[in-house]
Amino acid sequence: MKKSELAAKLIVPPGELENALVNDFNRKVLEDLAEADFTGDVDNAAVEGAENLLRNFLNEVWAEKPQAHKYVINACLALAFLFKKPMHPQDKVGYITRVENGETGYYCFYNEKGTICDYCAADPVSELETMWEEQSGKIREAFGAESALVRKEILACGFQEAGVIPVEDLTFHEEVRKICEGNQCRSYGTSWACPPAVGTVEECRDRVQTFRYLHLFSRIYIIEDFLDIEGMRSSMKDFKNAAWNLDKKLKGQLGRMMILSNESCGRCKDCTFPDEPCRFPDDLHHSIEGYGFYVNELAGQAGIRYTNGPGTVTFFGAVLY
Repeated sequence: MKKSELAAKLIVPPGELENALVNDFNRKVLEDLAEADFTGDVDNAAVEGAENLLRNFLNEVWAEKPQAHKYVINACLALAFLFKKPMHPQDKVGYITRVENGETGYYCFYNEKGTICDYCAADPVSELETMWEEQSGKIREAFGAESALVRKEILACGFQEAGVIPVEDLTFHEEVRKICEGNQCRSYGTSWACPPAVGTVEECRDRVQTFRYLHLFSRIYIIEDFLDIEGMRSSMKDFKNAAWNLDKKLKGQLGRMMILSNESCGRCKDCTFPDEPCRFPDDLHHSIEGYGFYVNELAGQAGIRYTNGPGTVTFFGAVLY
């Protein structure tokens, strides 16, 4: 079967999709499917095998809503055989991405042989473990065991690049705070994660200098272009979730630590600043820019890329320890 024939089989008419019982993620997949062009062939037996597994699974776990099965199955088949992406949204299944030489690879913590995972574009995370061990070993030699631990957890949480900067080598810039005050991101004075709530640049410097190392990390996302606002928002949300996951993994393993993250917080729909204390002070990640850092300067010091080409956006955070 040609890919174009499979696409035609899976397309759901817009009128039907408007009233369908389908989640936002699968709806977006089906909408994209209707607008995309596909060339090449697909394995008929593989498509049939995946379709049967999906149908049997839905008959077990969602038997009460048979009218919705079609949309789940069509979206999953489109992802697996046409878009070559994992079959589930990233916030539902533990897969991570790596962009290497312009190619995106997907790796899942829960990849299980003999299941629908056999048809998913994500490979087992175990394929990355050798690379993680090699990187952690080099960091251990240069910066010690704590830095090696931080690097391993950074990679395990799906961040793609990382680099260590001794705190004494950091530069704090008052002019960056002036940029914050210009409020182009609309977060200044609205969040406990941003200025002025984080204190002056001097106070931020004093706080940072109680640590030994800043371990910068980044994650690259594929977007249509810089007008893709929805893609930017989704990517930022995913980055924030990954940073919170990293926080949970490192707490208890490090004696003392702090995480800085890209831009504002985003955990609450409406921040309590300035009228009430932060609802989640233990999970609060201050803005890395709000501390007076030029992130491109940090990236240069850490030896990682600040930009990753057209059609991508790169977000940054840091662990202080």
